[in-house]
Amino acid sequence: MARARLVEVDYYSFRQLLREAANRGGRIDKRDANRWADYVKTYNINEVGATAIARQRFEEPTPVIINLGGTRDGLYLYSDIEEGCLRLVVQDS
Repeated sequence: MARARLVEVDYYSFRQLLREAANRGGRIDKRDANRWADYVKTYNINEVGATAIARQRFEEPTPVIINLGGTRDGLYLYSDIEEGCLRLVVQDS
């Protein structure tokens, strides 16, 4: 069974990726409930656990999914106030 962990991502690189995803239609926000739920279910993401961990690091983490069809895809939790970003990375056991 695969395990997941949150890894730190350079905030400024993430912001650039976020702009690219928005321009290419690969940004999924929680308010896009259908696409969000489909992605979370397809990739078996523990969104609640990831958010709980991110809250230990950031006061108000914002979740977003990047889905461009590459290695940078996945769930990110970021804070503009604290200029930080975490990415959920799945690891094989």
